[in-house]
Amino acid sequence: MNKGIPFWEQHIEKMVLGLAAVVMLAVLAAIAIDYDAVTAEIDNRTLAPAEVDEVMVGKARELSRQLQPDAEADTEQFLAVDGSGGKAFRDRLAGSTGPSTMPPLIAPSLASVLLPEEVGTSDVWYYEPVIPEPRIQPMVMQTIDTLEATELERNADLADLVGSSSGDLIWTTPVASIDLAGFRAELEGQDSMVNPMRSQIPSNWYNRRPYVIDVVFERQAKGDDGEWGTAQIVEPVPGRLSYREEIVERIADGTLDAGFRQQIWLQLDDKVNQLEVLQPEFYATRNDSFAAPALFDDRELTADDGMADVSDEEAARRQEQREIERRLRDRVSSAGRIEATLKELGGELREGDAGAEDEDSGSGRGGGRDKGRGKSDPNGDPGFGSSGQGKKGSSSVGSATDRRRRMNLTLKLDRLRSEIERLQDDLEAMDPAAADFMGSVETEAVEVIDIAVDDEMLVWTHDLSVEPGATYRYRCTVLLYNPLFARSRQLLEAQQERARSFTIESLTSDWSSPVEISPPVEFYVVRASEEGGSLGLGEVRVEMYRYFNGSRRSTQFSVQPGEQIGRTITVPGGDRPVAVDFSTDWYLVDVVADPAASGGSGLDRDDDATVVCRRIDGTELRLRVPSRELVNQDRIRFKTDASQGQSS
Repeated sequence: MNKGIPFWEQHIEKMVLGLAAVVMLAVLAAIAIDYDAVTAEIDNRTLAPAEVDEVMVGKARELSRQLQPDAEADTEQFLAVDGSGGKAFRDRLAGSTGPSTMPPLIAPSLASVLLPEEVGTSDVWYYEPVIPEPRIQPMVMQTIDTLEATELERNADLADLVGSSSGDLIWTTPVASIDLAGFRAELEGQDSMVNPMRSQIPSNWYNRRPYVIDVVFERQAKGDDGEWGTAQIVEPVPGRLSYREEIVERIADGTLDAGFRQQIWLQLDDKVNQLEVLQPEFYATRNDSFAAPALFDDRELTADDGMADVSDEEAARRQEQREIERRLRDRVSSAGRIEATLKELGGELREGDAGAEDEDSGSGRGGGRDKGRGKSDPNGDPGFGSSGQGKKGSSSVGSATDRRRRMNLTLKLDRLRSEIERLQDDLEAMDPAAADFMGSVETEAVEVIDIAVDDEMLVWTHDLSVEPGATYRYRCTVLLYNPLFARSRQLLEAQQERARSFTIESLTSDWSSPVEISPPVEFYVVRASEEGGSLGLGEVRVEMYRYFNGSRRSTQFSVQPGEQIGRTITVPGGDRPVAVDFSTDWYLVDVVADPAASGGSGLDRDDDATVVCRRIDGTELRLRVPSRELVNQDRIRFKTDASQGQSS
C-alpha cells in the first residue's frame, strides 16, 4: 500500500494518453467536416481534392503525347515568354562595379616626400598645353630694294636666291601677333574637372619661359582660274637664326636629346637671339627701305581720305605730304628698334672703334651642330633650371659674330638718322607747320621684348621667292618648346609618346588678305587726247617707273593706239649712261572722249579722255583716266622715290 502518493501522480501516464487521443479525434473530425472546402487552382480552374487526380492524369497524358517524335510543336507559348530579364542580367554582368572607368592615380607617399614638387612623378597625368593661334595681320607688306654687295658675298644661299648681278630684290613680309600671356597660361595650366585630373607641368621643365623655336608661315598662290593652290611653307630667311633644318637633321641621326634642349635654352635666354627667331632682321640694303611693321594699320590710307572738298592739285600735294610723313614714321620706328637691339648687344660699333677688329672665330648664330653639342641622358636635366639671362658676353654667341652684327646695325642706324633729317627738311619745306607732326614722332625709348614677361608681340618673316605679278596670301603657326620632351621616365605610359616631339604646335591662324606682287614696271596715263597723234586716232602721255640698280627710275612716252607701252631707253647713271628697260606687256587699244570729263589736276577737258589698255596676251583689260591717275597714291609714292633717288 502506497500511502502518501497523490492520485494524479499514480495515473499521470493514463491521463496524458487519454488527452492525446481526444485531440486526435477532434482533428479527424474537423478534417471530415471541412473536406469539401479544400481546393486547388490549376489552369485558372478551382478544383476539389477529388478532381485534382483526374486533371493531373490528363496533364501527364498530354505531356506524354507532345514528347512523341511525331508530335506537332506549339511555338506560340515560347513567343509569349518575356526575355528582358535575361538582357538586363547580362548588362549588369558587363558593367562596371565602380563609380568611374578608371581608378584615381595615387603617387607613392615616399616619393612625394623625397622628391621636390618641380621634379614631377610618373604617377601623375600632366596637362597638355593648347597653344592659342597667332592673329594674322590682314595687310602683307611688299618692299623693293637693292642688297649690299657685302651681303651677297657673305651669304651664298642669298646670292643664289637673288640671281641678279644688280642685287635688286622684291619681297613680302607677312606679319602676325602672338599672345605671350596666353602661351604662359597654357604652360602653367591644369584641369581638375576631368578624371584623372591633369596636373600642372613642373615649371623647370620649360625653364619658366615659353621658348619659341620657330615661326612657320605658309603661303598660297592664286592660279589663273582664280583658285588658291596648295599651301607651301615659306623657307627661313637665309643666314638668320633658325633651328628648323637642324631639328630635322637631329631627328634623322638620333641626336635630338636633352643636351640639345639645354643648348637651345642657353641661346634663347638671350633676348636678342629669341627676337631674331621671331622678327628676323632684313639684310643691309642700299636704301634701308624695310621698316619694322609696327605701323601697318596706319598704311591703309585711301587716296580721297579727308580730301573730298579740295581741288585735285591740293589733293595731290596732300598725298605727297602724307607719303613723306609715313616714311618719317617708318624710319623713326626702325631707328628705335635698332637702338634697342644695339643696347642689348653692347652699344654702337663703327670701323676704327676699339674692339671693332673682326676675327673669324668660326662661330655664329643658329646653333651650329658642333657648338655646345653633346649627347646626354635623354631623361637627364643638365644645367638644371639655369636661365643665363644678361647682356652679351655669354657663351651663346661668338664675339666675331657680335662685332659684325653691331657694326652692320650701327651703319644702318647712321643711314636712318641721315634719312630722318632729310625727310624732316623735305616735310618742313612742303609745310612750315609740320613741326607739330615731327614732334609727335620723336624717338621713344624702346626695349627688346622679353617673352617671359611681355604680353603680346608681332612676329614675321621675309618671303624672298615671290614672283612679280603673282598674288599670294599667308597664314602662321608657332612652334614652342615642348615641356614634356625627353621626360618619358617621368610620364605615365599614356603620355610617353608626347615626350618624343621637341616642339608643340600652336593652332593655325586665318589667312591674310591677298597681296599682288607689283610688276617690275608701273605706268600711269597723265594726259590723253582723242584727236591727237600722227594718224588722228588719239594720243596719250604715259609716265613710267621702274626700280633699277638701287633707285627708282622715271620717264615718259607718247603712245598711239596699237602701240606697245614702254621700251628700253638710256638714262643718266653716275659715271656713264645706263640702259633701263621700261617695256611692259600692255598696249594701247583706244582713246575715248568722255563728255562728263571735267579735267582737273591741271588738265584741260580735252586732255582727260578715257584710255583703254589691254595685255598683249588678251587676259586683262583696263581703263585709265588721267585726272585720277595724277592723284593715285602709288604714283605719288613712286614719284617721291624717283625725285629722292630711293625706294620705299
